[in-house]
Amino acid sequence: MILCRVLGPVEVSVDGAPAPPELLWRKHLALLIYLARSPKRARTREHLTGLLWPDKDESAARHSLNEALRLLRRVMGEAALDSNAGQVRLDAGAVRLDSDDLDRLIEGHNWADASAMVAGEFLEGFSVAGCEGIEEWLAAERRWWVGRSMVALLGASDAALRTGRASEAYSAAERAAALDSHSDAAVQAMMRALAVQGDALAALACAERFAALLARDLNGTASADTRQLAERIRGARGARLGGAEPALPASRLRRAPLTGRTQELGRMLALWDQCRQHGATAIILDGESGIGKTRLIEEFVTRVRLGGGSVALVRAVPGDGEEPESGILGLARGGLLEAPGLAAAPGPALAAFAAVLPEWADRFRHL
Repeated sequence: MILCRVLGPVEVSVDGAPAPPELLWRKHLALLIYLARSPKRARTREHLTGLLWPDKDESAARHSLNEALRLLRRVMGEAALDSNAGQVRLDAGAVRLDSDDLDRLIEGHNWADASAMVAGEFLEGFSVAGCEGIEEWLAAERRWWVGRSMVALLGASDAALRTGRASEAYSAAERAAALDSHSDAAVQAMMRALAVQGDALAALACAERFAALLARDLNGTASADTRQLAERIRGARGARLGGAEPALPASRLRRAPLTGRTQELGRMLALWDQCRQHGATAIILDGESGIGKTRLIEEFVTRVRLGGGSVALVRAVPGDGEEPESGILGLARGGLLEAPGLAAAPGPALAAFAAVLPEWADRFRHL
């Protein structure tokens, strides 16, 4: 079997050994990979001669194609290539492209392995002089595989972020941005990863660089989603659990990696997904002191706020048992006042809160 690595600089092996030099001649290699990427791995002889030998007359072009097919048969075996009835067809098992493997991994949501396969654009640096049709095909393939590579890298970034591996999420997103520097999705993934790590300034700087790049290269602007994400990060900058101000400047804040809580974070994010579809959700996080509850809730709250959600946080302490409606009041103090749409709640309910909470009084006392 011939294995062709086409995601990045081309590499070819035959049954695990280096390919013979004549197979690597540009038109021979272009013919092989073009057939492997063609529908049903087949093309007519006339199509192939016009594509690869456009400067030759019909007889010379047919001769060049026959010589190229003879070489492929010698390398792959007679049964691997059928050229009867005016068509040239590759056997399904004759050639394997790593791009096909990438597609299978993406379809199986195997993000880690899929992202590891991305090594550059399709047939990076490869061209066939004098063959305009091949060059047009290469351009189209490169656009397509950049898109598929972006799916793999951004999928890997999101999967890493959902399991608390923000540094890995940033690395995958950065690789996606290197493939497509004008991608809003890539810069958003970078911003989320930085924000989850606690580096709001770096996330905002990333957004500013992206805006400048779009203005310079395309005379355009970032998408509404990218601008909105920047505003959410800017609004949440410096916020800590319980409302305490950070002891360090925001530019020096970096959260420790979340370890040992992948399963819990995944369950909480699944509840957040349900919340976005069906409405408010309550989560009770219980456990012994010192096992990482605060770090887990920080990670979760940051993700929710970046997604446009509102979070009200309350700590339960023994003294709350002696205060009537302490849980409800704790939630009110813990973030409900900042929830969008709060003013649409029933007036008497808001006035009841304002009667006992000074921070609500100015807005809702007279409802």
